[in-house]
Amino acid sequence: MEKVDDTVMVEMSDDLKNGDELADTRPDVLRSLSKDGMQQLEKRLVRKLDMRLLPILILLFILNILDRNAIANARLGGLESELDLTQTQYQTAVMAVWPGYISMMIPSNMLLSVLKPRIYLPICVAIWGLVAGFTGFVQNAAGLTTVRLLTGVTESPYFVGCIFLLSCWYKRNELPVRISIFYAGYTLSSAFGGLIAAGIIGNMAGVGGYASWRWLFILEGLATVLCAPAAYFLLPDYPSTTKWLSEQERAIAAWRLSIEADGEEDTVEGSVWKGFKEACGDLKVWLLVIIETGAVIGMSFTYYFPSIVQTLGYGRVVTLLLTSPPYFGAFVFSIANSWHSGKKLERGWHITIACCMAIVGQITGMSTHVLGARYFEFFLCAMGAFSAFQVILSWISSTIPRPKAKRAVAIAMATAISNGIGNIPSAYVYPKSDAPLYHIGGSYLTCAMAMCAAACVVLKFWLKRLNKQAELRDAESNTPLNTFRYIT
Repeated sequence: MEKVDDTVMVEMSDDLKNGDELADTRPDVLRSLSKDGMQQLEKRLVRKLDMRLLPILILLFILNILDRNAIANARLGGLESELDLTQTQYQTAVMAVWPGYISMMIPSNMLLSVLKPRIYLPICVAIWGLVAGFTGFVQNAAGLTTVRLLTGVTESPYFVGCIFLLSCWYKRNELPVRISIFYAGYTLSSAFGGLIAAGIIGNMAGVGGYASWRWLFILEGLATVLCAPAAYFLLPDYPSTTKWLSEQERAIAAWRLSIEADGEEDTVEGSVWKGFKEACGDLKVWLLVIIETGAVIGMSFTYYFPSIVQTLGYGRVVTLLLTSPPYFGAFVFSIANSWHSGKKLERGWHITIACCMAIVGQITGMSTHVLGARYFEFFLCAMGAFSAFQVILSWISSTIPRPKAKRAVAIAMATAISNGIGNIPSAYVYPKSDAPLYHIGGSYLTCAMAMCAAACVVLKFWLKRLNKQAELRDAESNTPLNTFRYIT
């Protein structure tokens, strides 16, 4: 039977408890430590990463989403009327960010696999902050569309770079909840974005001779630029090259991930182009692309969410305030779903159930004018789509663990293609003429989440089959049954 490619170990929940058996695989600097010493060292490493890496990534991601989604809130502040935009021109400006966004994801992650994250990512952050801030000075539709395109180009390295960086430090059982905590930046920024926009749009009209919607872009872009330098001092590079870790911490950071990949070090083998070719030739990557595309489409309502909520009949400020609670609900549910997925080492059903929640929400939203039911469906849509997407991100990393360059390309490829296919058409499926129930958008998102769920089931059983093949291979060779297993 042929060797199954790209497999990973079943979670070794007690890998550091079996110190005697694993001693030969440990680096020299770790061999003097007892089993308890190894466990304490690993706990100290993870705690240090959690306290130093996650907060800055979350803060910058909040600013990333605020800058990108400001156009939805600016619409309620008079952007369309002041720039004399038609509905199609506004939709094109919303869409324009995505060609730029997807264009640089794969090249950027290919570079990041060989560059220092603490230098590369802060530079990208500062540049996108400047570009996003200039949106507040545009004078017409062409200017708005151009700046939105450039915003996408300059923002594109950050998200996929962060997911790749997290996968270089955390084990498979640790990664889902960390990705979920990181992605909380999206839900929190979406929640706080409405509150911030309500404050700026409600109180800064005419300040300095500028409309309030212009201040929304200017202030959020300025905040991004000011926060960028902090990333240089807080972000790590890679396990073997991070200077603010001790020698033992660097050694265990690399070793604990290598034992999950059958001892293979997380290094760049050959060239980044080799990783690109391997990712393109792996059918599992393409199925993951389909899965992530469905989830991205399921979340695309966010770009019209203030307008959708406005159909409930409330004023501008109240509408912006009402956009926040569904995102807070998504934040709490996503953390819980990802934590449970990591604890149980299961991905497929956690994603599928979340997709079903979003489907129920979309169908409810298209079926009733009852205010309470419609507002409740906002919670279901946000909780389902966001939580599914976050578990998908960790599934990509655990399914394509090595080599580093291939994993970097797989993460970027899935994100780039899904955002291109998912978000560009989505900019046109919520026309004002379809309000208040938005049957076109609701039907589109429902079908996308159903596709995501179906593809998850296919991948889950495919990986189970590969695991069974590995078990038969191990049985024939009389080797232990705790290696080379996919998470399903």
